[in-house]
Amino acid sequence: CNCKKSKCLKLYCECFAAGVYCKDCSCLTCQNTADNAPLVEKTRHQIELRNPNAFASKILEDDGDDIARHTKGCHCKKSACLKKYC
Repeated sequence: CNCKKSKCLKLYCECFAAGVYCKDCSCLTCQNTADNAPLVEKTRHQIELRNPNAFASKILEDDGDDIARHTKGCHCKKSACLKKYC
């Protein structure tokens, strides 16, 4: 990730949203590390209180069709769901 001001403690940080600590990223003042585990857990808990599905997968795979489906629906028109914002 390339976080600048969020210290990797927001959902738009790829590592934080995936539930892993940052490794080899080019962040500035990264706080999403094993050394700051209590702060990371506290932040995750606060986010989950506001939105219980915040860390749930946004794409569900259908067992019968082998087709991935979005939980909230997809609005991609040209990118065919290949961009990170999908």
